[in-house]
Amino acid sequence: MKKVAVVTDSSADISTKQALDLDVHVVRMPILIDNVEHIENETITLEEFTETMKQGCIAKTSQPSLGKVTAFWDKLLETYDELIYVPISSKLSGSYNSAVLAAQDYDGKVTVLDAHFVCAPMQFLLKEIHKLIEMEMSCEDIKNFVENNMSMHAILIPEDLIYLKRGGRISAAAAALGNMLKIVPMLSVEDGALDMFDKVRTTKKAYKMAFEFATQVENLNDYYFLVLYGGTESEASKELYQKLSEIIDPENLYYGPITPVILAHTGPGTIGIGYVKKLKPIIENM
Repeated sequence: MKKVAVVTDSSADISTKQALDLDVHVVRMPILIDNVEHIENETITLEEFTETMKQGCIAKTSQPSLGKVTAFWDKLLETYDELIYVPISSKLSGSYNSAVLAAQDYDGKVTVLDAHFVCAPMQFLLKEIHKLIEMEMSCEDIKNFVENNMSMHAILIPEDLIYLKRGGRISAAAAALGNMLKIVPMLSVEDGALDMFDKVRTTKKAYKMAFEFATQVENLNDYYFLVLYGGTESEASKELYQKLSEIIDPENLYYGPITPVILAHTGPGTIGIGYVKKLKPIIENM
C-alpha cells in the first residue's frame, strides 16, 4: 500500500494540534495587516489578529507563494510516495489553479483536489479522505469521488457590516445603511462560493433561521455539524452549540473559532453553523 500524505492550507481553520490529530499537513497562508505580512498560526495568534481588526486595521489574505507550496510538497515526498493537496475552494482563491499547474511537474505524485470546501468543514472532509486512502482507493479516484460527491453547507452571520465593506464584499454606503437600520446579513457557503442567503432585522431571527437551515437534513446521523465563532466565544455561539448538542451526537459536532484567513473577510463576532455529509451514507447510496 502506497504511503499518501494529506495536505491542506490554513483556510481549513486548523490549528497545529488539530493537524497532528488529523494526520494532516498544512501550508500556512499569508495575511496582510495594513500591508505588513504575517503568517497565520506562526507569526500572529488568533487573539492578536482579532484585536487588530477591532482596532480598525485593514486585513487581507493572499494565496501562499507557489515556491512555498512546492517546497512543502518536496519535503513531504521525501517520506511519502504521493500526496493529495486540498486547498481552499477554487471559487474563493486562485490557489487551486496555481497548484494544478505546479503538480504537472511531479509525474503523478501530487493530486490537487478541488473539494469546494473552506473553513472548519474541511477538517471533516480530510478525515473522510483518510478513510478513502485506507480503502486503497487511488489518489485520482479519491479526487473524482470527492469532487463529485462531497459537499458542505453553512451559514455565516457577521456581527458588523464594516468588515464586509473592508473586504470589498459590500459598498461603504451599504455597510453604513445596513448598520444604521440594524440589518443582519446571512451569508451562505455552498458549492465553494460565498453568497447572500438572506437579510433579517434581528440577530435572534438570524440565529433561528440558521439553526433551522442546518437541521433540515433528512437523517441527522448521516452528517457532521459545526458551530463556529469569530475570534472569541459569544453567548450566541454557546447557545447554538448547546441547542445542537441536544440533538446531535457529540462525536459528530464541532465547536471552535473562525481563524484569521476567513475572519479577515467576515470580522470578529461572526457566527457560523453548517453541516457536511458523512462518507458512509454516500457510498451506501451509490
